[in-house]
Amino acid sequence: MRKSLELKIALLALAVSTIAGILEWQELRRIELAGEQVRSLLSGTDISPDDRVRAAPEVRLARAVYLAGKDRHEEALDAYGYLVDQGDTRFRVTALFDLGNLHLRRALTHVEQNEINRALPLVELAKDAYKKALRLDPNHWDSKYNLEVAMRLLPEMDRIRREDGEEENDEEEGALWTTVPGFPRGLP
Repeated sequence: MRKSLELKIALLALAVSTIAGILEWQELRRIELAGEQVRSLLSGTDISPDDRVRAAPEVRLARAVYLAGKDRHEEALDAYGYLVDQGDTRFRVTALFDLGNLHLRRALTHVEQNEINRALPLVELAKDAYKKALRLDPNHWDSKYNLEVAMRLLPEMDRIRREDGEEENDEEEGALWTTVPGFPRGLP
């Protein structure tokens, strides 16, 4: 009877260690696959749609960075929009910081082309992303720094716009509506 109990315990321990080994192997395989996908993105090759669906959040973040680097801004915005609500706090802060950087780079591109009215809403979106990142992690130095840059850039753009004295056309005026927080309610 005692040998039977020892045998059962030994078999149970063997089964538990086998299951733990299988789970560890699966985790290692997932990490290896994620590494391959990130290396593919770093080499300039996009990953397949099937791989995107099953990809780890870190791979999706790497893909969003890849898309932004290829000037595929709309796709990058979609990817970041999904990622800012995924993962732990550190991951979300990283996604929000990268999203803010995407908006700020696009705003600076418009500033270089002297399209100040198109740059203003993008600066506001960048500031919003940095502020959200700082709400999650008040000590995230990079977000603090870039928020400061965006805040200093905005008054400068207003000054340039006033100095140019340019008249806003309908297309430029429509671009400013993204900064309006909502529609006014009630009577004037």
